[in-house]
Amino acid sequence: MRILLIFTLLLAISVSVFAQDKVSLPDRQVMARVTVSSDAEMQRVIGLGLDLMEYREGDDLLFLTTQQQVNDLRNLGLNARVDEKLTAEFAVQSRPETFQGGYRTVEETYAFLNQMETTYPKLAEVFRYGQSWEKMQNPLNGYDLTGIKLTNRDNRGNKPKLLIQGGIHARELVPPEMATRFAQYLLSNYDKDADATWLLNEHEIYIIPIFNPDGRKIAETGLMKRKNTNNLTGNCTGTLTGIDLNRNYSFWWGSVNFPSDPPCGETWPGLEPASEPEVNSVQALILSLFPDQREPDRSSPAPIDATGVFLDMHSYGNLVLYPWGEDDLPPPNPQLATIAGRMAGYNGYNPIQSINLYPTSGTAHDFAYGELGVAGLGMETGLSSGSCGGFMPPYSCLDGGTNGNFWNLNRPVLLYLAKIVRTPFMTSEGPTTETLTSNRTRLNRYSLRAQITDQFSGNQSIAGAEVYINVPPWRGGTPIAMTPEDGNFNSSTEFAAANITCPPGRHMLFVRGRDSAGNWGTMTAVFTMPNASGGDN
Repeated sequence: MRILLIFTLLLAISVSVFAQDKVSLPDRQVMARVTVSSDAEMQRVIGLGLDLMEYREGDDLLFLTTQQQVNDLRNLGLNARVDEKLTAEFAVQSRPETFQGGYRTVEETYAFLNQMETTYPKLAEVFRYGQSWEKMQNPLNGYDLTGIKLTNRDNRGNKPKLLIQGGIHARELVPPEMATRFAQYLLSNYDKDADATWLLNEHEIYIIPIFNPDGRKIAETGLMKRKNTNNLTGNCTGTLTGIDLNRNYSFWWGSVNFPSDPPCGETWPGLEPASEPEVNSVQALILSLFPDQREPDRSSPAPIDATGVFLDMHSYGNLVLYPWGEDDLPPPNPQLATIAGRMAGYNGYNPIQSINLYPTSGTAHDFAYGELGVAGLGMETGLSSGSCGGFMPPYSCLDGGTNGNFWNLNRPVLLYLAKIVRTPFMTSEGPTTETLTSNRTRLNRYSLRAQITDQFSGNQSIAGAEVYINVPPWRGGTPIAMTPEDGNFNSSTEFAAANITCPPGRHMLFVRGRDSAGNWGTMTAVFTMPNASGGDN
């Protein structure tokens, strides 16, 4: 009994000492919270250069830091404290073994893009648009900045464009995977799936899976690297070296995140706008792809028929973001909120103006919209906690897992954006065609059925639907009216039908719906399939 008592006493003492050490270790990496109760306090926190997560809970901002910095913030009078639950989960998520589960390294990602170009030479073209910071310093180091262009080059003409970028923050592993999966999905389904086929026939899709390859190489070891690796400014060490590339874009650069902020802070924008080769090069690419459709002042909208969509993919927060991030002035094109709402209708994320996360400046989607009037959006995938939370969730979370299934949730989002690129502000106002089936009723005759809905945003009643055979409206196709199955177009979700006569062989049928305000929505297509003998099936 005496031995047991002594053992219990020693155990209690050791637990107490461990707990004290856990709190007092100044370099312990932790997930923490800081409560901001006013705009002035928010600006004060932003100016500290904290490693803020793209996620907030009420007035609490989450940030990655050390125990010492939490202590320092409390000494400054801020309500900062460690979140032990998130800290424990973070310790598991940030292990380098994460990469053994399936995430591609930089080299493997670039090899994959080259493989896609080799496998689909008429549809895929790898392009290089600049050099990373490391390679600019020494040609033997770093990487060529690399993306892939998807389009059917046999279909010529000036095509509307979608640009998707991922991996601007190196530690965010999910966005590059989703970007490469989207490329593979479109290419492998060409001539099999009608939507994948017409999207590559009629549009150009540019994908930059890893925006920040130098930083990503460090993140592959399990380190929480966010910025690029520029070590010529500041006196920083480890992962704190570098510049936040998503604060370095030239549009309204330095208006929230200042060059006078701490250089070792994770949101430091650098000393000059677009100073970093990664940003300077992609800005040049964006300017070469999209026309300038908006006046430079913040209050001027892009025309309703403006073209082009830009998506910047991040982790985490389960958010869809739209401009502006600098202040709470709404963007002059309210359709940006509509597009965000429709995206959220597919993945269940929260669509908000960027400022409602926290103030930012010099960001990618603000540049695309602010500089050119392109529909610029951001997306934050995943939650802060749980088995599929954080920056480095298991690879299996792309296809399943608690709060995971990222690819299946976001594939329809990416397809939606690809469909609206011709006139995103106009097309987003109209309904979406969610399901479309074609069945042969007799020789050369097909029964077509479509579900058309406006429930994701606006809740307008459906007022009409039409189908085109092989030739879409922008190429001068002839519409064929569809009829409502219940006899009337009068609700936000309708089933429309039509009987179509086609010549022998396979054909593509395009369907779109119109709402009660007169807005035509997204186009969805289906093949009529010929049988093995060449007749209609």
